Amino acid sequence: MKEIAQKLKSYNKLNPSAVGLAVLIVYALLLIIVSIMHEPWYDEAQAWQIAREASYHDILFFLPHYESHPPLWHLVLSVPAKLGLPYEISIKTINIIFALLAVALIEFRSNFNNWTKTFLPFTFYVFYLFGVNSRPYSMMLLAILLCALFFDEKDSKPVRFLLSLAFLCLTSDYGIAIAGGITLAWIIDIFIAKKSGAVKDIIFGNIPRLIGFIGLALLAGLIAMEVWPASDTTVMMDTPVWYKFYMIILVAPAEAFVTDCLSSMEYGAAVNGVLGVILTSVVSVILWTIGIVAAKRRKALHHFLLPVLMFALIGAFYSAPHHYGIYVMLFIYEFWILRRMEVKEDISGAKNVALNKIYKIVPLTVMAIACIMSLYWTLTASLNEAVYPFYYSRDLASWLTQNTTEDDVVMACWHAVYEKDENGNADKDKLAGVNFKSVAEIDVPTKPYFDYMIIDNELYPYQWLGKLPDDVRDSYIARVQAMGSPDYIITYNTEYMPGFLAAIGSEDDYDLAMVFFNRRIFKDDTYPYNIMVFRKK
Repeated sequence: MKEIAQKLKSYNKLNPSAVGLAVLIVYALLLIIVSIMHEPWYDEAQAWQIAREASYHDILFFLPHYESHPPLWHLVLSVPAKLGLPYEISIKTINIIFALLAVALIEFRSNFNNWTKTFLPFTFYVFYLFGVNSRPYSMMLLAILLCALFFDEKDSKPVRFLLSLAFLCLTSDYGIAIAGGITLAWIIDIFIAKKSGAVKDIIFGNIPRLIGFIGLALLAGLIAMEVWPASDTTVMMDTPVWYKFYMIILVAPAEAFVTDCLSSMEYGAAVNGVLGVILTSVVSVILWTIGIVAAKRRKALHHFLLPVLMFALIGAFYSAPHHYGIYVMLFIYEFWILRRMEVKEDISGAKNVALNKIYKIVPLTVMAIACIMSLYWTLTASLNEAVYPFYYSRDLASWLTQNTTEDDVVMACWHAVYEKDENGNADKDKLAGVNFKSVAEIDVPTKPYFDYMIIDNELYPYQWLGKLPDDVRDSYIARVQAMGSPDYIITYNTEYMPGFLAAIGSEDDYDLAMVFFNRRIFKDDTYPYNIMVFRKK
């Protein structure tokens, strides 16, 4: 065992730059390979469609109220999108660049040992969720790592740190909360150091820092107003507040690092069974304890709790399992800055030997388990990318290109909503309305591959996440009815077909022409999501 331990330690003595370069090259190659296999899914396409189709006015001032995050990602994508550059190559290249920059910071500028630098980039969230899936979380990871990089010199060189915090605010609404927590912890540092003269020091002691505080507060306030949900938004979850906080405090940390106990990958996914509830709660408490103890021993508890709790405050009201990976970002940030701080609580002495061992063994054990689980998730997710189509978008677009013409009428099947009878069942003779979400879920991921309206009953080129005014809804339905019977109908639920055909006044029959079998991938799980194309007889 000693020999193994010595060999493990010897790896940490290798040249960090050489190790970092090797890891970065391998990371880049694997990321490119898996990204090529990955079929962009709905959220990726939605961002591209907004970047391509929406005006800059709407991107900056209107859509953030419905998209619930700042417009920076859409602005970045708008450059290739509005220039007409290829969809997949463009969005994936941008995301890979941000991911590589973040990993480069870990490899060449962090104070982690070689083992951590080697495995951390290949963990599930850092590699797969933030690297392969083209979403703004790659930018957010880069931003929070820049905050860690410039943390030590935040008072002597405040501009770099403040710009990193501003970048963090621009990446996500969660970023605003986290940046706020980091800034509050910084201000507490000033009060601890200057005591009664803290206010004077904040105002007069460092003018660039003061200007930065004011500018950051204004920026955060403006972005918060910009992403504040519109009154008619349709994306907020309707669950009890206590349950939301339970999920983000006692489930999300465990799910980010160790456990896989959720029923699905969707918003509001519940924990499976009593055992799952117990396991996630216990693991989360252990993770919280490790972070709190590590920060407390350095008298830096505020630096741990404030950013994490500020994220939890926002995440409790709106988060899904893929958002839980933000805990991974936070823990990387926290332990990056804590490793540079002096341990101020001395626990040396005979009677504290056992406690000292616990402080060393427990974090190392949990880190090892978390690393093994996360690497396993990365491996299985990457292999599943090779085995299954992640999403139907690419294959459906290819099939439509080969089997239809611009003159063909292709429609996405909407979901008819019926009135309830006295028993609470849907009365198929009484149409109450139309759910257009199913149209968007087919149209939005498919359209980026075309330079014309491939789905003729498109409502908007991207999904509208607000409630439709009655006149807009009625004119849209009338326009679709005027098109007559479509040549092709696409749906993910055959039960929608009768209501859709009745709503558009079609009496034609349709044959099944093609089925696309897809598997949404999350950790080591896959979730079927199949699409069917029907052709008019």
